[in-house]
Formats: sequence, structure tokens, C-alpha cells
Amino acid sequence: MGESRARWAGVLALLVLGVGCPGQEPRADDPLADLSFRALTFNAGTTTLLPHGDDADGYDDGMAEIASDLYSNNLAWNPAEAALAAFLAEEQPEVALFQELFFDPWCLEIEVGPALDFVCQQYAADRPLQIERLLGDDYQVACAVGHPDNCVGVLRSFGELRECPADGACLDGLDGLAPPSGCTSGARVGAVVVDLPDGRAFTLVDVHASAGLSGDDMDCRVEHFVQVFEDRGDGEPAASGAVNLVAGDINTDPFTLAAADPSAAYWAAAVGGDEPFGYLSSSADGGQPTHVTGLRIDQVVSDGLTGECEAVGVPGEADELLDAVYWDHAPLLCDVTLPGGV
Repeated sequence: MGESRARWAGVLALLVLGVGCPGQEPRADDPLADLSFRALTFNAGTTTLLPHGDDADGYDDGMAEIASDLYSNNLAWNPAEAALAAFLAEEQPEVALFQELFFDPWCLEIEVGPALDFVCQQYAADRPLQIERLLGDDYQVACAVGHPDNCVGVLRSFGELRECPADGACLDGLDGLAPPSGCTSGARVGAVVVDLPDGRAFTLVDVHASAGLSGDDMDCRVEHFVQVFEDRGDGEPAASGAVNLVAGDINTDPFTLAAADPSAAYWAAAVGGDEPFGYLSSSADGGQPTHVTGLRIDQVVSDGLTGECEAVGVPGEADELLDAVYWDHAPLLCDVTLPGGV
């Protein structure tokens, strides 16, 4: 008798829960909530075309020439690396995208000046890469195929880079191809999927388009942007996720240069208005310049994420990031939301 009662109690429980009843669907899981996080993009390199002046701030024109000749204007001055690492430790963006970092193994081909406080002074084969030093152990990092100076990091507590090892830099983890014409090598457009703990995912696309104003330069940038939005060279766009965050240095201003630069015109047609991709970056409403020229050449756009970005500091000036004239770009720090329905 007790066994029979237990059996009927189990059946009754199933009926109350609506499980196993003909024509009745199981109760749906609670919908996912909006997910808010912060994202950063920064071209962390430098240039000789800045008012470095004398060495009152520790960085002068002579050092700028060496940085250009030996370090390709990538982030190579130790005080600048330390200042950026401190800024990142304070802000702790969940997602960070970089262009023009320094890839430490390049030190093997550089004759180090003993009096210069540059990155190769401390080079050792077992030293963590610059991207790892900047972000620390709390981040998983990946770099672009053929361009290990373009890298991304994701806070481990926020998400996981798909197909990347848990420890160590995921070199070539930013997947991509050279443009079909071969106008540049490697992946100046690199993509990786971020898997979130709640089962959702979005794709990060780090862009570092070619610079220059010649016809060939502009045509090459068009190819890079086609790779982002249409076809990276294998029939799929780099931004091929269900949701995509595209960010980086596009090396043109789609708001002021579209009449003169076909690549700016292409970008302007691909983002905003009725297009799937819209602006998160401050340039969306004619906001802050991100480059010393006054142009808005650093952009953050998405086809599913919403938010706003702020340019931190003033490019080409000593500011809250570094009390020296070193960077020609300003970082964009963005408050981003992934809607719960996505």
C-alpha cells in the first residue's frame, strides 16, 4: 500500500509541474538578464610626429627616432607600458582590444641601447609577453595571425576565448586572413569567439586597418573593411557571430573623410542608419577625437550590443594616463550591454 501511494504521489507531482501531459510544453527557463560590461580599444603605439621636444618628461625626439627605427613605433618605452598597465589594473575592463603593442621576441633582432629605458632591456625568453604584463593573470589573451602586436584580452571571470588554452598567450588565436589582393600580410582583421558562463557568446573583431592616403592605401583599407562585414576571404565575414563587437584603429574617419576616401565611404555605408551595425564609440554623434590629428579613427561598433564610449585623455598630450607626450591615440573605454534576449 505504501509503495502504491508513493507511485501515485510521483505521478501527481509530474502533473502539477506540467511534465508529461499531452499537448503541454515543459516550463521555459527564466529569460537571461541584460549583461553589462566594459570594453576598451587602444592603439598603444607612438609616432615621431608629436611635440616630444626636450627630455623634460623623460621622452625626447631622439628617443622617438629610435622607437621608430628599431621598434616600429610600437609600445616600447617602459614608463608608457607601466602607466598603461596601471590604468588597466584600475579600470579592469572585461574586454580589451589593442593595436601596436610590442611582441617581445622581436627583441632578438634589435641591438639594445644600454642607456635607453625600452622594452628590450629586460628581454628574456621566459618573460611574459607584453600583452600578458599589461593585463595580468586575471585575463586570457590572444593575438592575431601574422600580427602578434594586435591582441585582445578577456577577464577570466567574465568569459573564455574559444579554442584558446587556459594558460599562456593564444598566439594566432585572433583568426583571420590577408586580403585577397595581398596588399597587406597576415590578419589585420582578426576574430575570436568569447563564450560566456550563461551559455551565450559573442565574437570580438580586432581591426587595425592599413594607414595612408594614397589610392593604393585607401583601396587596401576597403579590402580590410570588406573582410570585416562581407567576406574575409573564405566566404564568411570576420564579424560572423550571432552578435559581434568590432573595434580598433580603422585609420580613417567615416564622418569627415567619406567624400575623399573610398574606405571611409565604405565604412560610413556599412555602419549606422538602417544597417545592422551601429556605433557605440563616441564618434557616433560627432564626439571626441581619438587621434592627435583631431580625427575619429578609432571606432567601436556592434550589431547586437548597445552602449557608449568615452575617449580617455587627449592624444598627443601629457594626461592622466602618462605624464609625458608619447601616445598619438586615446583609448576608448565603453560601457556595453548584451540584451537579455540575445
